[in-house]
Amino acid sequence: MLQDHQNFDVDEAFEIGLSATGNLWRRLGMKPDFTGLDVLEVGSGLGFLTADIALAGAKSVLGVDIWQPRVEWGAKKLAQRFPQLTNATFDSTPTNEMTGQARFDVIVSQNTFEHITDIQGVLESFHRLLRPGGKAYIGFSPLYHSPFGDHGELRAKVRLPWLHLIAGRERVIAAFNQANDENVTTLAECGYNGFKPADFRHAFANSGLVAESLRINPTEGGLRQRAMDVFALLSKIPGLEPYFTTGMYVVLRKP
Repeated sequence: MLQDHQNFDVDEAFEIGLSATGNLWRRLGMKPDFTGLDVLEVGSGLGFLTADIALAGAKSVLGVDIWQPRVEWGAKKLAQRFPQLTNATFDSTPTNEMTGQARFDVIVSQNTFEHITDIQGVLESFHRLLRPGGKAYIGFSPLYHSPFGDHGELRAKVRLPWLHLIAGRERVIAAFNQANDENVTTLAECGYNGFKPADFRHAFANSGLVAESLRINPTEGGLRQRAMDVFALLSKIPGLEPYFTTGMYVVLRKP
C-alpha cells in the first residue's frame, strides 16, 4: 500500500482528488478542450488529474512524477478504476531529462511548483516540449511563506497561521526528519523550495513562454474567497506579498 503516513488512505485521496479537479480549472479561469490533444501532466501524484484529462477526450496523457511508487500506483489505479482508458500512461522521468521537442499540445501541473527547486530549468523544458501555440496550465498552493505554507509539516496540535515561519526552518526540518525517519538538513530536501511570488514571476518572465493570465489566490467563492480577496489586497502592500500570496495560477503560451 502506498501511503505517506499511517492514516493516509490513498484510494480515498484519489476519489477526493478526482471529484475536486474542477477547482483547478475554475481557479485557472477555464478547462481546456483536451479533445484529440497530446497532454503532459507534471507532478501527477496519485493520477486523478491524469484520469480527468484522459476522460475529457485527450489523444494521449502522460503523467510524470519523480517518485516511482506513485507512478506505479497511479498506473495500477487507473487500470482498475477506468479499464476503458487506453490513452493514459505514467513515467518517472523529470521533464528536463525527457527527450525530444514539440511533443505536447498542453502541459498541466497542479500543486507541484511550490516543491520544485529548479523552476527555471523546468520551465525551459516546458518551452522545449510544447508545440508552437501550445499552453501550460500551472496552479499551485500553498506557497511556503503563506499562512500554512509548510503543508502541516510541524504537525502542531493547533494550526496557527505562519507558525512554521515563527518556529523557523530548523524546526520544520526537524519535524520532517522525525515524521519520515530521515536526516536531511535543508528545506528543499523536505520538499519545499521556499520561493516567493517574485521568484516565480521572474521564472515565468524568463521562460520564453508568454503569460496569458496570472491569478493570485483564486478559490471557489464563499467565505474562503472573501478571505483570499482580502489576502490579495494585503499582498499589494510593499513587503507583505510573500505572506499573503497563498496560491498562483498561470496560463503560459509558447509563441
